[in-house]
Order: sequence, then structure tokens, then C-alpha cells
Amino acid sequence: MRLPVRLSALACFAAVLLAVSSALAAKGILHLKVVDSETKAPLAARMHLINPRGKRQRVPGVPNLDDHFTFIGELNLELAPGRYTFELETGPEYRSRSGYFELKSGDEDNQTLEMPRYVNMEKDGWWAGDLYVAREERDLETLMLAEGLHVAVNHAWDNQRNAYDGQPIRDPLALFGENRGWWKLGGRDERAGGRVIIAGAQKPLAVQSAKPEYPPTLSYLNELNGDPAVHLAVDAAAWDLPLWVAAGKVDSVVIAGPELEMKGAAAKPAPGSRPADRLLYPGVQGKARWAQQIYFHLLNCGLRIPPSAASGSGTTNNPPGYNRVYVHLDGGFDYDAWWRELAAGRVMVTNGPMIRPLVEGRMPGDVFTAAAGQSLEIDVALNLGTRGKISYLEVIKNGQVEQEVSLADYAKNQGHMPKLHFDESGWFCIRAVEELPETYRFAITGPYYVQIGDQPRISKSSVKFFYDAVFERAGAIQLEDLDQRNEVLEMHRQARNYWRDLYERANAP
Repeated sequence: MRLPVRLSALACFAAVLLAVSSALAAKGILHLKVVDSETKAPLAARMHLINPRGKRQRVPGVPNLDDHFTFIGELNLELAPGRYTFELETGPEYRSRSGYFELKSGDEDNQTLEMPRYVNMEKDGWWAGDLYVAREERDLETLMLAEGLHVAVNHAWDNQRNAYDGQPIRDPLALFGENRGWWKLGGRDERAGGRVIIAGAQKPLAVQSAKPEYPPTLSYLNELNGDPAVHLAVDAAAWDLPLWVAAGKVDSVVIAGPELEMKGAAAKPAPGSRPADRLLYPGVQGKARWAQQIYFHLLNCGLRIPPSAASGSGTTNNPPGYNRVYVHLDGGFDYDAWWRELAAGRVMVTNGPMIRPLVEGRMPGDVFTAAAGQSLEIDVALNLGTRGKISYLEVIKNGQVEQEVSLADYAKNQGHMPKLHFDESGWFCIRAVEELPETYRFAITGPYYVQIGDQPRISKSSVKFFYDAVFERAGAIQLEDLDQRNEVLEMHRQARNYWRDLYERANAP
């Protein structure tokens, strides 16, 4: 009686082998090559590939995330027969391509896709970086090449993990190619007070055991002892932004962060975020405009802090550099110089359009000066590149839209905006926003500053915006331990005093 059973099992096993063999035989192979349309040089690329069943197609042996994978130059795709649709990207300075191909059983085909570049930021001295990437170290070079990034901060630690715990820390800076580098020991502390990104530290911060309110983030930041190699980037909407500003712990403000995603905006805000008024800032675009508005308030306080950007790739489905900050360097690329010029404000933040400002030969972060009683007229011009539809360009002055120029008028005036007039100190920047209902895609230059006389412009209403935030935040702190509570509240008292003193020096509404 056992023999038929054994024969049946063998028959089933043979059937499985036959099915597997047939499935393998049925596959086709596409030899894919991606090149620059002008130079014919191979390009690293990101492909979004949808299979005949309407599902994303994962590809082994290369970095995969969500609905896309990344590779350098050439790739052999071994796929089941059928019709495949794709979108191909080689970084935001190239036009994207989309299309389809069909494979039949046993097919072997070759396809070369040429990618046209529409802007070359590097040629004009602009180098792209992303302050928050959380991907496998082995994939960083491929990812940076595919996205046209020159600087990246890979997050090896956060409040849940420390990838280097118990491991020797070798050189934390990885340079490759002629003009690229990434920091291995980046990380973040994101708790009740909001998110702060730490780049350039020589070792991870021990925040893994921290509670929501204690030890306070500021105590960890104080451990860094003002190391000039460390860059602290804080979310614009972080509740403790005014606390950290008062303590001198903010090197840049993230106005395009991980919650701003390629396919829309994250459903949940970042931890510790100050909520926006949903009537004033509705929907997907509201979150992005709220972050900018907070940043504008900061500038209206007479503070000169640059904006920055972070994609959160790996904790979000964004590719690295989806949100990016371009930094202008005189001469060629230098990793340390990139960080110095970021801190100096020579920046442009974008997740879409490409702005290269031409403001009387000066870069963002510069200060236009005049004697008390005089006025200034500034010639604002720019070069603009975009893959999306933009209806108009804006000049923001002291937090308000001062000028709105159609692309037709921009072209007619050969890239020049109307002259910008200042009778008193202030600041301005240039912004472009694409027309997309499902997400917010924009570019904005770092601010230019104007100082007439010996005082910057300090707005009472903007200072009060942060003063009130300190009070509201302190009132929400919950700590049962009295000593811990007093320690944290003392930090907020000092911040309150900072903003109160600044309010007393305010010279504008």
C-alpha cells in the first residue's frame, strides 16, 4: 500500500520541478542601458517598473524601495512575459522618461534609453545635498549617483537604534568620485520637542533610552560643546525650535522635510510638531506652507539662519534627495566648504524647480547695506529650469509676497523681476511653486538680507509668535519627577527671557 503513495509523492515532486523549469524557461531578458543623450556617458538611474499584473516589480541585486529600484548604467532584467510600464529618472536635473515594453517567452532584447539634461547646476557652482537619508551603507554610492547628490547624511542612529552600538567607528566620512561624500554617523533626536538632525558628530548621541521629555534634547546638544564641524538642522514646525534658537543650537531650519513626500504628504506630522491652523493651511500644501511661514517668522525676528532640506529616504518612500538643498561654492566641490557655505546661507531648497539666483552678482546669505535714511533698489534676476508647470514666480519680502511674475513676463524681461525697493531693513527671497494638486513641489532661495542703518528689522508680531510658543510648550510638559521637571522648565524660562528681551528691541510691527 505504501508504493503508490511514494510514486504519487515522486510524481508531485516531478510536477513541481517541471512547473519551475517551465516558469524559468518562460522568462524573457531585457538588457537595459541608460546614457546621457548628449555625451552618451552611462548614467545611474531610478526606475519605477509596473508588471503585467499592475504591481510594482522588484529587482534582486540592486537597491529597492517602495515602487522603485536603482542601478548604475546597465541592468539585466529577467522578467515573466507581458507588458511592462516604466518611469525612469536620473536625478532632477534630467528630464524623466516613461514608456512601456513587451517581453515574450524566451525573448532577449537590448534597450538603450537616452536621458536629456535640462539644467546643469554643478556648472553654475551649485551642489546638492540631503540631510536625512536612512539607507543601507552599501547602497549609498549608487543612490547618490542616481539622484545627482553630492552630499548626504546617512542616519545610523535615532531614538530606537544605534547601528554602531558596540562597533568600532572608522572614518565617518566616505568620499567617492571626484565630488561626492556622505557622513556615516548622522542621526536624529525626535521626541516631544520635535526633530533635530545631527550631522558631523564623531559619535552617536545616546538618545536610545531617552523618554519623551527627559533628558531634554538640549542637554544632548550641549554635549557637542559647540563643535564647529557639527551641523544641527531643526524642523521648522518643531515645538522646541524657539528653545533651541535661544540656546544657539540651530544651524539651519528644515523647511522641506520627510513629511513632504513625492506622492503627497505624510498622514501624520513629525513627532513634536506645532500644529497648523487647518483653515489657514489646509491639505497637502498647507503643511509645506506652514513650515515656510514659521521660518519666515524667524527671519522677521532679525535672525539670519539658512533653510535646509531632508528627504527621510528609508523611513519614508522618498528617494534620496527628493527634498534637497543646493549650496553654492566658488571653485570646485569641497566637502567641508559645502557645510561652511550651507551655514553661511548660500543655498537654494527644492523638490522640483531649479532656481539659480542672479541678484546683482550676489548669493543668498549676502547682506545689502545702506546708511540710515537711505533706500535701496535691488535688481532681482534668476535662471529657472523646471520639469513641471509653473504659473508664476514670487519674490517674498519680510514674509509676504511682494511680487508675483508670470513666466511669460519673466521670459519677456529676460529673467529679471521688477526692482525691489527697501526703505528699511528686512530680507527677501525668490520662490517658484509647481501646479500639482496631490503634493507641494517648490523651490526657494535662501534669504538675502537688507540692513539700512545699524539695526536689522525685528518684528514684534513674529517675536511674539515664538514667545507664545515657549509658554504653550512649557505648559504641556509632563514630568512626575520634580527635579527633572524643574530642570526642563528652567531651560524654557531662559528661552522665554531671550524672546522677551528680543521683543523689547523690536522695531517693526
